[in-house]
This record gives sequence, C-alpha cells and structure tokens, in this order.
Amino acid sequence: MSFESLTNRGEYLSAHYLAEILPTTVKGGLAKQWAEREKSGESTPRTGLRGLRRAYFDAKTELADDEFFDPERLRKLHQQLLLALGFEPQPRTITVERAGHDHEVHVAHAELDTAHGIVAVDCGWAVDTEAAQDPDGAGRLLDPVTLPGNETITTGAKLASWLLAADNPKLRYALVLSGGVVTLADRTAWGEGRYLAVSLDTLYARNDDREYDVVAALFGADSLRPPAEGGTEPLAELVAGSRQHAVGVSSELREGLKVSVELIANEVLDRIRQAGHQPQDVMDLDELAGELKEEALRYLYRILFLLYAEARPELGVLPVNDPQYVEGYSLARIGDLVARRLAPSAEGGTHLHESLDLLFRMVNEGHRPRGGADVEEKTSEGEGLRFEPMRSELFLPEKTKLIGRLVAEPGSDPDDPHGPKIDTRLRNKVLHEVLRRLMLTRGGRRRRGGFISYAQLGINQLGAVYEGLMSYTGFVATEQLYEVARNGDPKDGSWMIPASKADDYDDAVFVYREDAYTGVRSRVRYGAGQFVYRLAGRDRQTSASYYTPQSLTEVTVQLALKYRLDQDGTTTLARELLDWTICEPALGSGAFLNEAINQVAAEYLRRRQAELDVTLDPEDYHLELQRVKAYIALHNCYGVDLNRTAVELAEVSLWLNVMHAGLQAPWFGLHLRRGNSLIGCGRKTYEAKQLADKSWLTTAPAEKPFRDGPIDEGTVHHFLLPADGWGAVAGEKEARELAPAETARLKAWRTAMKRTPSAKGKNSQVKRLQALAGRVEFLWGLVQQRLAISEQEIRRDIRVWGADDLPPVTGAVAREKILADLTAPGTPYWRLKTLMDMWCALWFWPLDKVGLLDGTDPAYPAAPVQVSHVSEVPAHEEPAAYEVADIFGNVQPQQMKLSTRPTGGTRRVSVAEQLRRQVPLTDLDDWLTFAEALIGRSDADENTARFYGRELTSLDEMSDFEQKLDGVIGVDAPWTLSDRFPWLLAAEAVADQQGFFH
Repeated sequence: MSFESLTNRGEYLSAHYLAEILPTTVKGGLAKQWAEREKSGESTPRTGLRGLRRAYFDAKTELADDEFFDPERLRKLHQQLLLALGFEPQPRTITVERAGHDHEVHVAHAELDTAHGIVAVDCGWAVDTEAAQDPDGAGRLLDPVTLPGNETITTGAKLASWLLAADNPKLRYALVLSGGVVTLADRTAWGEGRYLAVSLDTLYARNDDREYDVVAALFGADSLRPPAEGGTEPLAELVAGSRQHAVGVSSELREGLKVSVELIANEVLDRIRQAGHQPQDVMDLDELAGELKEEALRYLYRILFLLYAEARPELGVLPVNDPQYVEGYSLARIGDLVARRLAPSAEGGTHLHESLDLLFRMVNEGHRPRGGADVEEKTSEGEGLRFEPMRSELFLPEKTKLIGRLVAEPGSDPDDPHGPKIDTRLRNKVLHEVLRRLMLTRGGRRRRGGFISYAQLGINQLGAVYEGLMSYTGFVATEQLYEVARNGDPKDGSWMIPASKADDYDDAVFVYREDAYTGVRSRVRYGAGQFVYRLAGRDRQTSASYYTPQSLTEVTVQLALKYRLDQDGTTTLARELLDWTICEPALGSGAFLNEAINQVAAEYLRRRQAELDVTLDPEDYHLELQRVKAYIALHNCYGVDLNRTAVELAEVSLWLNVMHAGLQAPWFGLHLRRGNSLIGCGRKTYEAKQLADKSWLTTAPAEKPFRDGPIDEGTVHHFLLPADGWGAVAGEKEARELAPAETARLKAWRTAMKRTPSAKGKNSQVKRLQALAGRVEFLWGLVQQRLAISEQEIRRDIRVWGADDLPPVTGAVAREKILADLTAPGTPYWRLKTLMDMWCALWFWPLDKVGLLDGTDPAYPAAPVQVSHVSEVPAHEEPAAYEVADIFGNVQPQQMKLSTRPTGGTRRVSVAEQLRRQVPLTDLDDWLTFAEALIGRSDADENTARFYGRELTSLDEMSDFEQKLDGVIGVDAPWTLSDRFPWLLAAEAVADQQGFFH
C-alpha cells in the first residue's frame, strides 16, 4: 500500500520494502507490543498520534495565519506531538562539544544518557515536507544558535547536521519539528541526503489506521530508543531489514538475469533459423555460444545500468526530471508497458527493442539540442533533452553485434557495411519477459509483487547479481537435456543429463522453474539446438568468481585505513589522501575498489572539515563527497581482472558510484585492464655470476622497483632468460601417459633451452643478454615517459572541496587515441609486453605445438639445409629492419646497416643459420635472435647518442620519436615477426587466453 503522508527521501527505506514489507513487519512486532499495553490502558505512540488529531487541527487554525503567528503556540503543539510519540518533553539548553569548544544550544527535547542520543528542535510552521525545508520560511529555527566568530545557525536542517556531527553528546537521531511536519535525521544517512518526514496534515486527513501504525513505528520513542535490556533500537532493525530485503531481491534478480541470458540467446538463434540459416553457418557453435553469453550479459547490464541511473536522479546521468524523457524514452515508461500482459498481436513486433536501442545510443553518444558536444550549458536550457555522452565500451553497438542488425548473412562479406544482414532484433514477447524479470519482484502469498527499487539495491547488490553470473558457461545443446542438481537447487552448480536417461534419476534432483503467469512448476528442459546457460559443478571454484559481500569489504577497507592513517605518532593530512594509489588485483565488479573510494573520500572530507573547522551542510555534503570520490576514482584507482566482461562491469560500477550532476562520463581505459595479476613479468634481475652457475633456474630474481633507480651494471632481467618452468606440462604424469612422444620431445627441448649461456667473446650469449637488458631499460624508460604524459592528458578538472593545489589539467588529446597510441604494434610498450607475454606463454606451451619449438612442424622448410662444416666467423650484429613503401604503396621490410665499425669477437655460425628465413626456438641463440628482433640489435653510438638523449614533453613528440626509433635500434617490423618466428602465433594465443599481466 502507499503511505501518502510519508516522504522517503533518498530511499532511507527501499520503496518496495516500505510499501509491502514494513506494514507486515510492524503488525507482527511493535503493533503486538502496543496492543498488549493498550489493553491495560497504557498510551502508545499510535494511540497518542490518533489522540492528537483534534488538537492538531485546532492549532492549525491558529498557526496557519502568518499575520497572527505565535511561536509559543507552535512550541506548545510540538510538546504535545512529542508527548504523543511517547517522549517526555524536556525543553532545555544543552552543552554541545565540537572541535574542543563548548556551545550552548536550546532544544525542544533531548535524551543524552545513551550512546545513541535523541534531540528535537523547533522550527516554523509547515504542512508539507517541501515547505518544511524552506530556509527562509518554515525551515528557520525558532531559536537560532550563535557560534564563535559571529556565525549563526538559522535553519533546522543545518542545526541537525551540526548536532549529529558533535563530539559530545553522541547523537543518533534528530527530530526537526515544523508544525505539521516532522523530519527524522539519522546520523548514518542524513549527510547523504536520505531521511524520513511525515506530514501530519496528510496523515490526519487520511485517518488510516495502518498509516498511523507505520508512522508511529518510524517516529515513535519506542522505535528510536534502544531497548532497556540492551541491543539495537527498532528503527535501526527496520533499516537493516530493508537492506536484507534488497539482498533477497538481488538473489531473485540474479535468477532473473540467468533466465534472461537464455531467453536472449535462444531468441537470436531462433531469428537466425527464421532467416533460413543455421547457427553453425554464422559461427562455430562453441564460439557462438561463448559470444552469445557475453553479449547477452552486456545487453542486460545496459538495462540494469539505466534502471539504476533512473532511480538516482541526483547522479545527473539521465534527464529523469524532463517530461519529454519520462514520457518518451524512459524505462519507467517501458515498465508501465511490461507490468501488463502483452497482447498476442504485439508479440512479434520490436517496439521494446527499438526503444532500448535508441536509449542505449543516446546515453553512449550523448544528445544535445543545439551546437553539438561543445555547446554551453546555458545555451541548452529549456530547449530539449540533454544527455552527457558516456562513451563506454559497454554501450558500443559492436559489443552486441549478434543482437540487432549487424550479423552478416553466411557467404557475404562481414566487413561490408551495406552487405545483407540477418535481422536478430529481439521481439516483444522475449523482451517483455526479460524486462519483467529485471523490473518486477514476484511477490508472495500475502504481498504483491512490485517494482524493484534499484536505488535501494545499490551498486554492491548489482555487482553481486552480475558477478555471480560470470562463472556460468553457455553452450548449444545437441540433444534434449534436463537440468539436475543436488536437492534440485542449482545455486552451487548443476549438471545436464540426456532426456533418454531421465528415468534413471529421482525426481528430487531435477531443477524446476515456475511460470511467471500461471505459477505452474515444471522441470527445466532444453531441446536440441537451444542455448543452455548454467553454473557447472566446479566452474565457480576454478574461475574464482565469488562476490565479496559489503560487510566484508567494509571491514577490510576499514582495517587497511587503520594501518595507513596516523602512523608513527603523526597525523595524516587530508590532502595526502588525494595522492594515494589504490590497487585492486582481482577487480571483479569493483566491490573492493568502490568501497575503498567511498571510505577514502569520506575520510578526506572528515579530516578536511576538522582542519578548517567547517561543517558542510547536508544538502552540500553529498555533492562534495561525490566530487572527491570522482577525483579519487579517475586519478588514483587501478584494477585488473582476467574476465574481460568484469572489467567492463567495473568501469560502469565505478562510474555509477562517483557520478554527479555536471560530471561528464569518466574514462578508466589506462587504469582498469584485463589480465591475470598472479602471472606476469616485472622489473626483476639476475647477476652475471648467476648466469654462469645456472642458479637463475632455481632462485628468485631480485626485485628492482623503479624508485630504486637504474639496475646494476651487468644484470639481466628475468624474462630475458629461459625459465625452468618453460614447457611445464612435460613434467606431468598425465602428459607422459597420453602423449609420450610429444612429451619426450618437449622434455628434450626444455633441456636444450636451459644450457649455460656462453661467456667467451665480445658477442657471447652473456654479452647479448646484457645488451638486451640495456635496451629493455631504455624502452621501459620511454614507456614511463609516455604513461606520465598520458596520465596528465587524461586528468579531469574536478573541484575537490578544500583542495586548491591539485595538478593542472590539459586534456588536449582524445582519450581513445591515448590508449591506441600506447598499445599500437611496434611501440615500445607493445614490444616489451610482447616479449614478456612470450616468456610467460612458454610456461603454458601445449603438447600438440611442440613441433613449432623444435623445428619439426610443417611450418618450417621440409628439407633442412645440409651443413658440411661449422666455421668461426667474426661476430656481427644482424642488420636492423626498417620500413619503406614500394611504388605500389605496399610496405616492405628493408635492411640497413647502422655502423660500419667492426664489432670484433667471434661466434659459431652455421651456414644453415645464415640461410634460413624462419627461426624455430631450439636453443638460447634462437631465443636471443627473437628478443633482438623484438627489442633491438643496436645500442647508441656516436651517430645516435643525440637521438637517444632527447627530452620528450608531449604525446606527439613521443609518437614521432617512436616512429624513428625502429631504424635506430634495429628491430623487425611487427607484421614480419610471425613469418620469421612461426611459433609466435601459438604463443600469442596462449598469452591471450591466460591474460598475463606485467
């Protein structure tokens, strides 16, 4: 039911909980206690409220006329109201301590004998909650408070904030009394703009018994005071119940999302078949199933994002206060449609799909009525809808290419934008069911279903919903299947059994699903050709896809802050918090990162207010908190996750967490990356003596963080040396049993790769390794320069309260170009990452690819060159590769010699090595040849020293320098590497699958 007298600002309690759950909770709890007391003639808050009705209307007659307003008459009404709610009014002056100073404050009532004190203050006359907040009207205090320095608190809202933030007494609740309106400020929510208010005028006009019960349960003394026997006050328990209800709804929502993934994927498959094609003609079935899973999840999270954004108008993401948006585009309008049953005649249409598609496009690309993206704010006021562009990968059309009109017909050119396409738009009958599952709760025996409150669910619950599904897998059934699970509950994983075997199993193990309209429960069954989406028995364990509940993230971050703040007898300044770097090595949906952002931002404001001896008004606090959170998230937060979709999710979660009016869509492209933070390379080195005794194979390298300066002379990075773990599968018993021949060859290859590097001669293997280490350091320095400049370019101008010395903002380069230029093939970043990826990939080398390493694969020449002798020849640097275009515009690799000086020294060179074009990976020389082709063969000499010593200050200078660099250091062009080193493509595939992070 609805309670029109109540204002639930900022969803202090979730809307659905307040309307449907709370009345039942009150009836079975406080109302029962009141009934027992009322039997003995004792007054209770609900009888007190009812009994005040006549006195209220009498007072209204006297106080409504501004000309004859009597503040003492209003104080009397306030005392009657407090008495009716179960308090024993005690108007008095209390002493309040703040920042070491004592202040005298007159209040209508105060209970200061507990750790959760209660105070009430007198304000002007109002009959509705909006008027009660007017700082120039009913919101003014009857007794203004004068502070040192001639500062005066004149409004009830500001005084409530000031009192709740006091050092002593410790107050939990403040009641702001405004005649016909009571506002309840809770210390835990008031600063966030969330509170309850009741209009007595509306309450008494409606005169509904159930409404009296709910108001008494929310504002009565019995609810605000802790029980005499100890414990939590009833109102706090109701708030906790609201949160728990949100968790319960999130569990229901997770199941709804799971079913929705199947609905969307099967609709796409059906649409392909309707067009006269088979799904396997479009894409390999396994690949198609994986892509359908990812795209369906993206599509659903787009909807969740918009539902959340519409529920939080203060974020400024969507123009939810614009009637044009609400009536023409909003999900609220679509919600009204899906709340009703779909007419059969509309089932085959695509109105819902087109509506969502338009909304997705407007959100991502932005929409401004005049002048495009650079139009001034004042130019657009009142002239149409206005969207800030999000520009998120989540909303890019190509990220859901299977859902819409982007699937090329089999046999046509997929890159031709005008070629024939298969219509895979989702029909109304499918989206209607999907949207119902995302927007409506099921209800129960004694309560109605209702619209899910996304504002109350919050980012943490949305993250839990989504992250819980990332470990699910999808496949296309080849025969009719039933889903079974332990006790029929698939939450911890399930299995699929053929329909032909169904009679072999007890009915208790079958998973059942209830029809949304009829309520009929039936076994979950999939026909041949249908998409199946499920959590396999051990998928969650192997993928580590577990969501951390908010209670655990909160305490973990609190403990981390405890051991970071105010250490060694010092006091951490607020400004220092804005320079902290926050890293999350297992990002998921960003639960820990968001929690860290929230707590660090709140701690900054707390400390800065104390430093300045200033208290932010509650109406200002939320905006300033969002600004601090945005600054921290955009500039100081980093995260990595192996799941690509998780990174997209985290980006949006962070965006929602920090969004506020006026903030354009943030970008985390340099800070949130896909990868496995447990496996990768670092700046770690071995000494030259460790190369001679082979101890590099059995000991850990020395950590050399950049803050410690240059690496020691003669040391070599660990990823330049073969590792004992290369080809690790050869040591597994199962490998020897299943593929003995391949295992033996891989084992022999491992032995060959781990031989001691030669140290004799000027161009020995040790010298080559040490030279490569110097080039690695040089390239790493360039990467550091580019990243530093890039970080400056992506900075956003965010006004942080109390911080006037933040770094300057330029933002002259498009953010997408920054990332593209950093990671483009051939750049120093790309070359270093490729070398590190290949080093890691060789640990995971598959048995069936061993021929690519030892040279026996057909990719290499079938008839090896016969070598009649091995000669000693002068050691030489292989000539560097650079690029020129022929007369037809085709880019060809060319050779150039950087220096005519003899290099001296000798090394053993076979005729075959001089002649062959393709290089396997048979020994250390082959590995060094690859590393030199990637990192460079030449160092600075008298001709190139000035080139190496240039100082670069802009990204354009960096790009120009990097383009000229290849010819100076002598590297192979990126596109020639896989031809020369056939094993490279297989290694790249391993690296992509494993997601090494360096």
